[in-house]
Amino acid sequence: MLVSSGHSVASSLLFTALSFPGYPIGSLLSTPLVARFERKFLLIGSIVALGLSGLAFSVSGSDLLIVVFGFLTTMISNVFSNVFHIYQAEIFPTALRATAVGWTYSLSRISSGALPFVLLPVLDEHGATPMFIAVAVVLAIIATAVAVLGPRTTRRSLAEINPV
Repeated sequence: MLVSSGHSVASSLLFTALSFPGYPIGSLLSTPLVARFERKFLLIGSIVALGLSGLAFSVSGSDLLIVVFGFLTTMISNVFSNVFHIYQAEIFPTALRATAVGWTYSLSRISSGALPFVLLPVLDEHGATPMFIAVAVVLAIIATAVAVLGPRTTRRSLAEINPV
């Protein structure tokens, strides 16, 4: 994406390398956030923040903003991922949990593998901002689904979350 917007391969790799510390920092932040906040709302918040930081990244004009929003996007994506995996394990009844989590994780990996085939043509034909808008729309749909359908899980027993 950075190369397609006029940056050299070397500077694009540098920006990427400077953004990647967001992954371990996101994991470190996840622990206190998951312990303190309702996971349903933390998941929704991280989805919204991920969409916004991705959009900001796509319109960043300066090198500093590219690195800042690249870092924030990687950090927030890791918070999202950690909260998502915890939340999905909590919302399924015990008898179905292993199978359900396995299926949802498998589907997430399949979609991750398919996304480049969908998003790269959008990037090539329309640019970074429309590509990130498409991602933000999908994230908004996911956040809405969790808001409407997802149960609260924090400090609740599995029996309360999944009454049989």
